[in-house]
Order: sequence, then structure tokens, then C-alpha cells
Amino acid sequence: MTDVLLVLAAEPIHADLARCAAAAGYAMVVGDAASCRHDWLRATAVAVDAGAVDVLAALHPPRRGAVVVVGAREDDPRAWQTALSLGAQGGFVLPDEESGLVGALSEFRRPVRSPAGVVAVVGGHGGAGASSMTAAVALVASGAGQRVLLVDADRSGAGADLILGVEDEPGLRWPDVTGETGAIAGPALRAALPGTGRISVITSGRDDAEPLRPDTVLAVVDAGRSAGDVVVADVGREPGPVAAGLLDSADVAVLVTTASVHGVAASRRTAARLVGDREALLVVRGPSPGGLRARDVADAVGLPLLGGYRPERGLDRRCEATGLRLRRRGPLTRAAQDVYRRLRAGAPR
Repeated sequence: MTDVLLVLAAEPIHADLARCAAAAGYAMVVGDAASCRHDWLRATAVAVDAGAVDVLAALHPPRRGAVVVVGAREDDPRAWQTALSLGAQGGFVLPDEESGLVGALSEFRRPVRSPAGVVAVVGGHGGAGASSMTAAVALVASGAGQRVLLVDADRSGAGADLILGVEDEPGLRWPDVTGETGAIAGPALRAALPGTGRISVITSGRDDAEPLRPDTVLAVVDAGRSAGDVVVADVGREPGPVAAGLLDSADVAVLVTTASVHGVAASRRTAARLVGDREALLVVRGPSPGGLRARDVADAVGLPLLGGYRPERGLDRRCEATGLRLRRRGPLTRAAQDVYRRLRAGAPR
């Protein structure tokens, strides 16, 4: 995996940073401090200047290591102090201190942690099967020995706890959690949530109609990720900061649709509204009443095809009786395994 230096700094010092990145063996990626969450979580190191520090201080991104503040000699020293509150591990005046920055960047390349992966699942339309797919991926990951945090952000769904059959288990729901104070301790959160086996579930209460707070949702995702849990999120279909944050946090994003003309039309709109320019894969549930193949659906929706699967006989009845239990060779199981394999292939190491 290539070491990446994320640069959140004004253009006049890009040339200086490019020299330092190359000398330390990094590929340099220039980002926007206001919308850098995806790269912030994944870059090996981050270089910020005074302007970016002000933006980041207002956004409260998750704390991370390997952050340096860079700038010119005349920059406001208060920016350096603010950068320390974001976890900055050094400050360098450019171009005077390029050798010091190269040394720090070289040190950051030593691996210090192995974050777990995040899967975001989006339903292309109502009834596409996104919630079942989310729960199935969680079950597959837990069956592979992983601890899993299932994040249910779909406000129009029945609830991930109901799908898994743990709706009567005690534990925190969304209204009980707040991300206003910053980082949430992953192990403590895991212990406080309802769940089954190695899966912990965060979802809404039955009668809770309050909108989810983006800072809370993303703090929960960061808590699970930092604790080493695989995070599987049911994003829902409503655009907004919660959906955007979950998709930006994801190592793998999957859109689930059915092989029908109406499903294709709705999924095209959902992809345009939620996915946008982000990378995402398509999973198609058949059969098609009009003979559409999964490849035809993917071409029409405009997303790469991950796979297709057929409906599973008796699935709804089993879910109502005991919660979702996967059959070893069932079609939903195989489709969820495809998603999990893609996560394992693409998650950061």
C-alpha cells in the first residue's frame, strides 16, 4: 500500500511539500480541509497550514497521529497551538526546515496501527434489500472471527436490531449517545450496545423520530474503527451530512438494487444523489421480470458490478421468527461474502 501525504495547505507551499514528500517516499495528495474526511482517515501522514487548521478546528475531525503543521515564518503562531489540539506532532517552517519535515515524515512511515474496515450499504430504492444485506455482511464478518459494529442510520427502516432479533436486548440506542464531546471509547461503546455474538448494534428506538446528528454518527464509526471492529453501516437513502460522512468513511460502498426497470430508474437517482463521484459497487437482486441481466443493470445504473443473487426462499419468515440467520450456502450469504471479501482486499492494513 502506497504511503500518502495528505496536504491541506495553500498552493504557495505545495512545491516545498512535494519535494519533502518525494524525499520521504510518499505520494502527495492535495485535499480540501472542509471535505477531507475520507483521506484524513486513510493517509499515512497529513500536512496542514494555518488556514486548514481553522477549518479543521471547527469540524472536529477524529484525532489521528502523523499530523504536522507547516507554514511560512510570518504565519500566526496561534495556528500552531490550535494544530496541537488536533494531534499535530510537529511544526515546520518552509522552506527553511525541509530536512526536519523529511525526517518526521520518514518516521511516520513506520506502521503503528491496523485499522479495521468500514462497509457502507445503500439501498437503490425502497425494498431493494439493503438492510438485509447490511445485516448479512455483519453476520459473515462475525462468522470470520471479527468483532462487528453494525451502524443503522436508515431512518425509514424497521431497525437493525429487529432484523437480527435483538430488539428486546437492553443497551444504548441513538438518543442515548452523543458525539459532542469528541472521541468515544470503542470498548466502552461495544459493551453498552445490544447485540448478538460478536455483533454490536447501534440503532434507533422504536418510536424515536429525531434526526441523527452527524457528529454522533461519525464519532460512533470512529470508535468502532479504532477499537478494531469491522463497521457495517446501513446508510439509508436520504442525502445529507450523515450519509455523506458514512460514505466518506467507507473502505467499500455498496448500492443494492433489484433487476427491474423501476429499480434501475430509482437506483440511478439514488446513486446521483448520494454516491456522486465516490467509488461504489453494485449488487443486484434478481430475478428480473423483464429479463435484465445483472450486467445490464450495472451498465444502466452506471456503477461497477460486484455481483448478483437471487431471492432466498423463506427468508422473511425466518427473520420474523428468529431474526436473520444465514444459510451456509444461501444466495444472500454468498452475496454478503462477496462484499466482505472486497472489504478484506481493500481495507487499510
